[in-house]
Amino acid sequence: MDRTTIIPLIPGQIDIVTSKGEYNFQEVLDDFPNAESIFVTTYNISARRKDLVRALEDATDHAEVRIITNIPDRYERYYGDAPRERASQSINRYTQRLDPSNIENLATSFNFSNHSKVIMTENIAYIGSANYSEESKQSRETGFLVRGKDLVRVISENLVPILIDEGIPYFGSMLDDKKILLSFLLSRMEGAASVIRDGLFTFVGHPLENQEVYNIHDPFLRKSDLEGLVEVLDEIEGELDNEFREVAGLEHVADLIDIDSINSIRALCDYDTPIDELAEFDAVEYASDILSEQMVHNEDMNEASQDAVDSAAEKHYDLAVAAEEPVNELYKYLDQVKMSFQVAVNEIQRLEDQQAIIDNT
Repeated sequence: MDRTTIIPLIPGQIDIVTSKGEYNFQEVLDDFPNAESIFVTTYNISARRKDLVRALEDATDHAEVRIITNIPDRYERYYGDAPRERASQSINRYTQRLDPSNIENLATSFNFSNHSKVIMTENIAYIGSANYSEESKQSRETGFLVRGKDLVRVISENLVPILIDEGIPYFGSMLDDKKILLSFLLSRMEGAASVIRDGLFTFVGHPLENQEVYNIHDPFLRKSDLEGLVEVLDEIEGELDNEFREVAGLEHVADLIDIDSINSIRALCDYDTPIDELAEFDAVEYASDILSEQMVHNEDMNEASQDAVDSAAEKHYDLAVAAEEPVNELYKYLDQVKMSFQVAVNEIQRLEDQQAIIDNT
């Protein structure tokens, strides 16, 4: 009679499990609803049956799920059209069913030398002969069940990284979307920075005015433009968190963006800094306040007006001088952020090139 037999090795911790007619890893499946993380590495998944893949999909509502699988029928070389066509169909089936761009919280990798089988949550792990496929329960399968968070953590921290490192991450169509998002964010930042630069810099030279310099005598900076730049930086960090750090396999792309320089830009634009004081300064308001004070003493209106205008111009110049070095630092940090965006885009392109290896038909 088909059944599952448990043979305790270390009672409550490690058991041998052998079965036929049932899943050799059924206890791990039973823990899926309680899991916060699920890891599966297998030689194959079922060609047409979908119950086990659906179990992973359902678990993504509450758990981070990662699967690594080989693709049967895919080979390094094909000798004839028939095996190439079988491989193409198999590759398409696997990539479509395990496409993380369609299933949130799913991370997919392919390893074409993989023959290991590990199915685990953070609570219980199965290591044995059974593939993560419906067909596996028709065969005699045998493996080990490891119970308890501490023992499972040993597997998670030592074995799982080896298996992940050997795989080719698959992201489906999302990599194109991520490249577009990075380009959009960079464009937004460059646009906000350009508006500020147009007011703070001018061109000099003779006979051609082709040298850009800080306009120390008449810099123009609106508080709203400064706030606009900071808002874009906040948007960048939010998108990095939502669109990269929360996507398995893309966390490191977010880390390529120069957050230290972004924080330095924020600090330079913060309240009561030289750049902020320059942006807050209103020459007309400043001159009006001085004029109001002077008219109390019944001084000559024309002279008082001129004194007020001169004082405002002098104050504006002093603020411009104080802001010159911070402004240059601001654009130095902006350049560093721009370069880091290019590094991130290049990394996504590398992932795309690597992903393209999967379909070699």
